[in-house]
Amino acid sequence: MSNTGVASQIEGPAATPTHGARLIIAQVAAMVRFTTLESLHRWTLMAFLLAVTLFLLLLATTVNLDIVEGNLAAARLFGKTIELPEVGIEAVDIVTTFQVVVISLLYSVGVALALFSTSNLVPRLCVDGWVDLLLAQPVARPTLLLGRATGAVAVVALSISYLIVGSWMLLRWKTGFGNAGFLLAGAIIVATYAVCYSGMVLVGVVTRNSPVSILAGLFFWLSGHVFHLFHAYPAWSTSLRAGWQRQMGEFITESVYWTLPKSHGLAEMAANAARGEPVSGAPLLFSLPFAVGSLALACFWFARRDY
Repeated sequence: MSNTGVASQIEGPAATPTHGARLIIAQVAAMVRFTTLESLHRWTLMAFLLAVTLFLLLLATTVNLDIVEGNLAAARLFGKTIELPEVGIEAVDIVTTFQVVVISLLYSVGVALALFSTSNLVPRLCVDGWVDLLLAQPVARPTLLLGRATGAVAVVALSISYLIVGSWMLLRWKTGFGNAGFLLAGAIIVATYAVCYSGMVLVGVVTRNSPVSILAGLFFWLSGHVFHLFHAYPAWSTSLRAGWQRQMGEFITESVYWTLPKSHGLAEMAANAARGEPVSGAPLLFSLPFAVGSLALACFWFARRDY
């Protein structure tokens, strides 16, 4: 996107006769719009939408299920009939299994792809030339940074929502079943990405390096699973020598566990929601301090740094 386009996207809302919170919201919205258009221009968002569209078309045209009285009577995949056992298979079980599989793939593959594809947005914001143009606008630095981060989350949320809502509608059309928990699971996946991406924003502002930023995002995402093992199985500390070494090991692992995002818990939340089971919001609640703290430190650094 050209420099003229950047200025027009951000400067417009700032010129409106708004004040206080309304002005900040308008400026953040302008930055979100600019980031979304930039993702379209660079084919990031378009690639996501095309991939999801292909998946939905395959699901709609190649998978056919015949449901009789709530049970699966016959199934055809790519035009070939699949032999089914005489024991009735409930359609709701098939739908639930499919939802869990989609959510599991979306968590394990989709989050990684989302972190990778948006890793350069904040470092690019801090590149000489771009940052000079943006800082010349009558917009506060934290507003610029928060708008950029919100725009990245909006791009990913749009793609995931398209996949989840489209899959849910196809399942309802083909089987008549589909619980709202599947939609909630999609929202949890977006929240997982947003929490990890907040750490990427901090690293991106400090280093202005995209590869380092993506490595940091993957670390924040995967470390939640690794340190969950130390937290869930405290007997590991018996491998350390009793005394200060064991106490220090337990203190370090517990401190890191409670500081970083609760990725393992968020994954369980999404899977339970996809199954239609009760969901505990504790993992998300305990992950919010990391997100808020990372964004606060990033805004502080971005506001104080001399570009």
